[in-house]
Amino acid sequence: MKRSQFIGCIAGLAVGDALGYPAEFRTRVQLLREVGPEGITGFLRLKDSRFSRPFIIGPDHPPGTFTDDTQMTLAVAEALLSHGRGGRDALMQEMGRHFVAWHRSPDNNRAPGATCGRGCENLERGVPWREAGVAESKGCGSAMRVAPIGLFYEDLDEVESVARDSSLLTHGHPAALEASAAAALLVALALRGVSPPQMYEEMMRRCGGRSPDFDQCLSKVPGLLNHPPEQVLTTAMLGEGWVAEEAVASALYCFWRHPDDYRAAVLEAVNTDGDSDSLATITGSISGARLGLEAIPAEWVQEVERSTSLQDVGAQLAAARGL
Repeated sequence: MKRSQFIGCIAGLAVGDALGYPAEFRTRVQLLREVGPEGITGFLRLKDSRFSRPFIIGPDHPPGTFTDDTQMTLAVAEALLSHGRGGRDALMQEMGRHFVAWHRSPDNNRAPGATCGRGCENLERGVPWREAGVAESKGCGSAMRVAPIGLFYEDLDEVESVARDSSLLTHGHPAALEASAAAALLVALALRGVSPPQMYEEMMRRCGGRSPDFDQCLSKVPGLLNHPPEQVLTTAMLGEGWVAEEAVASALYCFWRHPDDYRAAVLEAVNTDGDSDSLATITGSISGARLGLEAIPAEWVQEVERSTSLQDVGAQLAAARGL
């Protein structure tokens, strides 16, 4: 493992998030028609003048702006850096405090998920962290933010356990818990240089058998790798990524098809019908952890929002592992 892999993971997820933000709620066909035959290939304003409806509600944002996906990821990282070596209750309570602060922040104006908001409101009212999440929700909001857990802990048992618990603060459905564990494990395995087929096998060994929804969706991935994204990343196959198991399956599909090409993997996740920013966030975290900062186009690293801070968080997580 190298320090640049930790930095690449954090920068890589934020870059993917920022690339995908203007694509969220737009179809692949619309993106290719309005932006160009390759779709989105770089940062755009949220409300780029070429876009027709739908218009994303809220203020416009400049190119390189990331979303609640990265904001919540940074909250997880900050909680780990301050409380990750202590007891689980202390860690989750600290994570909850960071989530509530994010929820109340004026910067929380980037199409945040409703379930995350409900969980934060429960936490703010004093509901215990194990009970704060919406029990029936399996949105991707808890899986999109767990990359720092895969970076922080060396032991894979701890990675999956902490990631599952972190989901409970907002999302309580078994599929959300397993998707969170899976997303964190994929980052941890990417750090170790494990091949994509072995990553998949280990992830399923640890997360399979706990949620029928998760099992059914993730079991499709290996058989779809030779099919194009315009077929796979749709409701007909892996889904659009709005729910947890679809987001992780779709991100794994994009990464697995391009394991040594950050740009190709992330742009495949961006130019989809569904939850483009979350798909690209998860894809970018795995690819960045495998390939390191140097694999991400330098202009993207320079132009993404809070670039220096993102890299500093990655460096702090590396230092926590002795790198």
